[in-house]
Amino acid sequence: MSAPQDESAEASPSTPLHRPNRTLWQRLGGEGLALSVIIHLLLVIIAVVWVVSTVTDLSGKKDPNTFATGAGGGSGGPKAKEYKTKLQPKNVKSLTKTNSRITSKNANATMAVSSLPSLTNPLATAGAIGGGSSKGFGGGSGGGIGAGKGTGVGGGRNFVSLFGMKSTGMTTGGLLGTLYDLKQTSDRKPTAAAPAKTGIPPYRASVREFLESGWSPGRLQKFFKSPDMLVSGQLFITSRSADDAPKAFEVEKLMKPSRWVIHYRCYVEVPSSLPFRFVGSGDDFLLVRWNRKIALDDGYETYLAGGGNYKDFGDKVTKEYKIDRKPGSLHRLKAGPWIQATKGTKIPVEVLIGETPGGVFDCYLTIEVAKSGTKVKGEYEGEGKLKLFRCNADPLPAEIARDKRGLNIDMEANGWIFKVTKDANTAIR
Repeated sequence: MSAPQDESAEASPSTPLHRPNRTLWQRLGGEGLALSVIIHLLLVIIAVVWVVSTVTDLSGKKDPNTFATGAGGGSGGPKAKEYKTKLQPKNVKSLTKTNSRITSKNANATMAVSSLPSLTNPLATAGAIGGGSSKGFGGGSGGGIGAGKGTGVGGGRNFVSLFGMKSTGMTTGGLLGTLYDLKQTSDRKPTAAAPAKTGIPPYRASVREFLESGWSPGRLQKFFKSPDMLVSGQLFITSRSADDAPKAFEVEKLMKPSRWVIHYRCYVEVPSSLPFRFVGSGDDFLLVRWNRKIALDDGYETYLAGGGNYKDFGDKVTKEYKIDRKPGSLHRLKAGPWIQATKGTKIPVEVLIGETPGGVFDCYLTIEVAKSGTKVKGEYEGEGKLKLFRCNADPLPAEIARDKRGLNIDMEANGWIFKVTKDANTAIR
């Protein structure tokens, strides 16, 4: 018997080695595949993130020197185009004042104005009247593109006239006016003032009722009124068709151009302590209420100061100023009583103008300033030259500046601009 073999002895070279057991995944090369998949997956994720971020940046980025034209409006207004232009730093006010702000609705007249164009004047302003293209910085209720109506560039109407312009955030303030048609009710039913032959007496009765009520707007609420109000820095409306008033308020398709009134109002700051008085006239009438007192009442018709008898001031005034006021026979403006007010005082002002039979309309409102605060023989002595009554310093309509009617009126009225101090929507009672 041979000796037992030592278990610790080394295996002979002829003895086969024992191979460790391997899983199916390992036998298929899974370890290398997994690593490859992971690496490729990471590369794909990085690529996707880079592409998405790049596309987003390109689509949202805009050249800071690029701006869109303010295609303001008109139906089918062209889309705004972008012009790559370097913008020069400018004072904001310089962008809002232009000589094309307030314009006339009359196709034969243009105005250089404040406008909001003067909205650009704020009213930024506006351009030529009569439906022509206008100039403005931006503008248009549609953001400058589309069918919105505005004072920008486009084929829409320019809502600017000597009766005023639509109020905007760029307006500098002025007399805020509302048009009322006394021929129809608020729900557009005819009133007693509607008939052409018999409507004038009821119309005049309604006007008097409003005046004697203390100029309460509530007395006019039963009548049809313009949806929008207009802001005007002055009331100097040269002879024109009475239809221009409804056109200015965009209601010419809803009413006939007769037996209407426009009620303007605002609060102003007295610019000087020197005495002054209102001078003016209207076709068919013009009334001014200063600090709730009748300070002017003149035209083809008068209501509260017939014969120049101003009871609120205890004064009778007959002073007239000759002007060329064709067509028509009222070739003069009439003065109201002298007014003494301290500089800086805040005063409510209201104006009522109206057209009775239709046809031609005009309205002129100015002031005369006393040479001094001392009366001579119980009367102040005026400067002689009239000044345009103004409620802001916006550029004047070109139509006014060009007027050659021999009025000899200081249109700039430097030092005598009655700055508006409160929101024109404030009720004045």
